Parts: sequence; C-alpha cells; structure tokens
Amino acid sequence: MNSRNMDAACLRALRRRGHSDASIAAMTPEEAFCEYCAYHGIMNLVPATLQMLDKLRGNPATH
Repeated sequence: MNSRNMDAACLRALRRRGHSDASIAAMTPEEAFCEYCAYHGIMNLVPATLQMLDKLRGNPATH
C-alpha cells in the first residue's frame, strides 16, 4: 500500500503498532485493516469478518 495515499488515522495506527513505512508498503489492504483493528483492540479477525465488511458495504465478497 502507498502510505502517501493512506488515511492519516490508519497510517498513525500502523506506525504506533511498530510498522515501518516499508512494512506498510508491503501490506495488502486486508492486512492494513486487520492491523488497524488490532490497534483499536479488535482482535482475531478472520476472513469471515472481512467478508461481512464487504456485505455491509453492499459489495460482493472478494476474499
């Protein structure tokens, strides 16, 4: 992911979890989302959680 295009709050959370810009750049959107959630105390996300997010957005499952 390009950290220059990332939401500032998400980027801040990833950095506070100890990720470097290089490790952030290597993340998929799903990995970044999971790390963002972990920063906020939401643990043990599984693919079904990400699929539910897609369903809530009205998008077809892509995972």
